[in-house]
Amino acid sequence: MEAAVLKIIDGLLKMGTTESIRQATAELMKAYENPEALLCLTQIVMSNEDVQRRTYAAVLLQRRLKKLRYWQVVPADHQAAIKSRMLQVLVTEKERGVKKQVAQLIGSLVRHEAEKEDPWMTELLKFIYERCSSRDPKESEQGSSIFAELVDSAPDQFALHMEAISQLFASILLNAEAAGDMATPTVLNMLVATSCLLPFVSGHSAAEQTVIKTIPLIIKALNAFAQKGDSHQFMNAFEIVDGMVEFVPHLLTNNVKPLLEFCLITAGDNKLDESIRVQVITLVGSLVRLKKKAIVKQKLLEPILGVLFQVMCQDTEDDAEDYFAGESANSPASTATQTLDLMALHLPPEKFIPPLLQLLEPSLQSADPNCRRSAFICMGVIAEGCSEAINNKYLEVMLNIVKAGITDTTMLVRVAAFYALGQFAEFLQPAISKFAPQILPVLFDYLSQLVVELKMGQPEPKHMERMFYALETFCENLEEDIVPYLPVLMDRLFAVLEPQNSVHIRELALSAISSTSSAAKKHLMPYFPKIMSILQACLVKECPEEMNNLRIQAIDTLAALCREVGKENFIGLADDTMNFCLMMLAEGPDDPDFRRSIYNLMSALSSVVNESMATVFPKIMSRIMESVISSEDVLPIVSDNADSDFPDPANVEIDLSHTDDEDDEEDLDCYQVENDYVIEKEEAIMALREFAANTGSAFAPYLQSAFENVYKVIDHQQDEIRKACVDAICGFIIAVNKMGDTAGVTRACEIAIPKFAHIIRTDDEVSVVSHVLDVICDLFKDVKLAAITNQENADLIFGCIRDVFANKMACQFNEQSGGGDEEDTEGSEYDEMLIENAANLLPGFGAALQPEAFSLYFNRIYQFYLQKLAKAKKQDAPDHRAYIYGSLADCFQRLGNCTVTYFDNLCPVFIAGTKDSYAKARQNSYFALGELVIFAEEKSFESYPAILQALSEAIGRESEPAAMDNICGAVARLIVTNHAGVPLAQVLPVFLNHLPLKEDTVENDMIQKAFRVLFLQARTSIESHLEQMLVITIESIYKEQMPDEESTKSAVAFINEVRANYPDKFNAVSNSNPEVFNYVHTLLWYRR
Repeated sequence: MEAAVLKIIDGLLKMGTTESIRQATAELMKAYENPEALLCLTQIVMSNEDVQRRTYAAVLLQRRLKKLRYWQVVPADHQAAIKSRMLQVLVTEKERGVKKQVAQLIGSLVRHEAEKEDPWMTELLKFIYERCSSRDPKESEQGSSIFAELVDSAPDQFALHMEAISQLFASILLNAEAAGDMATPTVLNMLVATSCLLPFVSGHSAAEQTVIKTIPLIIKALNAFAQKGDSHQFMNAFEIVDGMVEFVPHLLTNNVKPLLEFCLITAGDNKLDESIRVQVITLVGSLVRLKKKAIVKQKLLEPILGVLFQVMCQDTEDDAEDYFAGESANSPASTATQTLDLMALHLPPEKFIPPLLQLLEPSLQSADPNCRRSAFICMGVIAEGCSEAINNKYLEVMLNIVKAGITDTTMLVRVAAFYALGQFAEFLQPAISKFAPQILPVLFDYLSQLVVELKMGQPEPKHMERMFYALETFCENLEEDIVPYLPVLMDRLFAVLEPQNSVHIRELALSAISSTSSAAKKHLMPYFPKIMSILQACLVKECPEEMNNLRIQAIDTLAALCREVGKENFIGLADDTMNFCLMMLAEGPDDPDFRRSIYNLMSALSSVVNESMATVFPKIMSRIMESVISSEDVLPIVSDNADSDFPDPANVEIDLSHTDDEDDEEDLDCYQVENDYVIEKEEAIMALREFAANTGSAFAPYLQSAFENVYKVIDHQQDEIRKACVDAICGFIIAVNKMGDTAGVTRACEIAIPKFAHIIRTDDEVSVVSHVLDVICDLFKDVKLAAITNQENADLIFGCIRDVFANKMACQFNEQSGGGDEEDTEGSEYDEMLIENAANLLPGFGAALQPEAFSLYFNRIYQFYLQKLAKAKKQDAPDHRAYIYGSLADCFQRLGNCTVTYFDNLCPVFIAGTKDSYAKARQNSYFALGELVIFAEEKSFESYPAILQALSEAIGRESEPAAMDNICGAVARLIVTNHAGVPLAQVLPVFLNHLPLKEDTVENDMIQKAFRVLFLQARTSIESHLEQMLVITIESIYKEQMPDEESTKSAVAFINEVRANYPDKFNAVSNSNPEVFNYVHTLLWYRR
């Protein structure tokens, strides 16, 4: 029998034709009918001299017997023999591949035997304990190795004995400490084995306490392995800490300080292997994310920052380039930089920034260029996470430092300074835009110098990419303020785009034009013909490989122009552009980045041709859907399991592969996400969203399949894909709503809303959860009552809002610091962004409910807002106060007449808010008072004197234009609600003298309503002010400052009524100068 089985194994190992493998497999299935076959396999595993045969015999045993039904039909005496022999193999076998398969087999058998009265596990544990506890180092090493293999194979079964195992673990560590060697193979095996059990520790209180007590010993062992210098052993040992971070972070709370101290000492030791240092620095970032309260309370920030900066200063120029390019160099310095970024995102800026600046100040003056370079990298890295704090307190000072840095004599310092400037331009908007007159000339000078150097044949400078990054991000966010700079900017960019320059620099210049177009819009038209002539040279079907990236950038730039220069300016190019897209999608390169660019251009074209896309969709939709659901962006990484190198009989024997209810174990350890395919998928999803928004009924036949396919990938590993899916699904629902299909909206929302609520609760990325909160708020405002038609979905959304406030979401990591005063701990800007978006969702949620239903929810939560406001006052968090006032104000429209219920509690809150030190908070308080009055109606009349007094005091001291506009808006609401309660003789002159509005022109709608009420109901009070009111109205229309068409019509109607009833006053204004005369008469003629 053994000879026959060996022949079958040899036949399978030959890896011949499919037919030969199928034949050998059939012979194997026939052999399994003989009960002796499995014993023959065990004998081969135990004694055959050929390693491949032994290994494959173990593979066959493991694959056969992991199925419970096959084990159950094995005779009892054979079962006992198999268990005994396999345990013996674990003891004697030297080949890791064989041991791995046998361990997996034993793990399966332990599961099968678990339900028996005398489970095999008891015998197995005794076998392990005796060997692990042996004083003989070789025997303890062997026992712990067996233990590690078995736990890895069946952790769920060993977890049932957690308390005893944790005691064994602790005793081995104590013995190793007593022996003076904590880096033994036995300790390593026990660390690895215990790490496999950590997902199961929670709930085993005794085991938890034992693990907590062993953490100091674990730290000593890790230090011993680090000093030993074997990075592979260290990584394996370190899995226990990674496991605690992932599965049981609460066990670390009392040991954060010693663990961090170990990490910092190890990170700062540049004699150690880099991979070891990278590992401990990465853990520092994880601890910052999970244990930020403990870190702040225990004053660990400064030592962390000191070591991270020290490591960054050890960097080389090449490593810095890798970081700037967005590539992970996986060096200690790049990991330290990423950890600093995490700290900026997750720590309170008022705790984080001061010690960092104390560190950077002397470094900026250092003679060592590496120190200066690292200081600028730090400044750039923290811009995203600390944007509000920098804008409020540090912007001008930090910007002046960066300006000095871009003129540094050392190239690598200039590169870092340009990087910092680009980060500032990207994340410190809109505050940084006011410094454009200082920054843009410096960038233009560098651009001009670059052009000269290129003409002289000099090589491209290393700071070039960072300079373009800074230029792009700055220009992109300037909006119309870019217009005065366009002549110089475009002249420089056109010079860079000369054909003799390198492909790469021309690619950067085209990208800069793309960014400029998003700010300049139609103001770019004088340069449009020349830009198009440059692009047309790149938009070809065939190009050399080195030109491919330039062609892709040209397509992206054309897409940007299509979106930004205006439909009327691009429509003439639409047909040719679409034909190019169709040709390239069908015949162009099979490259995900190229397809992404074509999707981008087609979605941009949809905003120009709109429903004419109906003829295009049949030609492109299947390819776009394929990109959405494709799995090409996820590549399997095959594990190092021994059986991966052998043919699987299950692949050719159909009956063997799909006849069991049990799931086969995966042959894949993990997945690798391919970047280009991810970006293609994201662009395809966003293209579908734009099609839905731009093409109306043309997209209707594809809405359902688009919804279904995007929904399939909403749980993607990549954050950006998850966010794009939420965007697209909301866009599809809004498109259905525009078609008037209320029932369709409801059906889609009944699917989408529970999923969105699930993401909010379970996604561990703050940026994803914040995005979902933001997007569904817009969805509710758009589709209104059709969005939520049942109590369950209403409760889901309300529960999400409430629980974000209570820090109960997966992404909030609400770990105790152990120092008390948890409520007073300040959150990071990232944390507050999440809470702000949840706060802003409440009025959006109200839009999807009837006022009475919304009032029930509002009554349960508005006290949370007031508590948050009190905390924001205590901590002097101005932006937080602003969004709380604003979110509450936006709720009154949704509450309607139910606002009366909350008037007495909230009116004093907003009156107090009019004295806030922060302009935006005051602005929102003024707006809130007006909204409170207009929706509370008669309930507010008795409070008119107090409100008017507060507004009167405010108008005398207010200096911010937007805030002043909202005072005027509040007064207008008081007039509209009850003009008799307003002393018009005193109020009107002051009110009108602060009109027209300067910045918050949305309030013009309410200003015109007030004018209308006064004209109809209190005409005698305003007769002496009519000319001034006319001037205000005409100027607002002329400057296109009316918020919508309806308010414009109302304003024109007011002008006509004044002309009809007070022609002398109308003529006095109209005839004040020829320009006004012509404009007014043209306006009234066209608006008849």
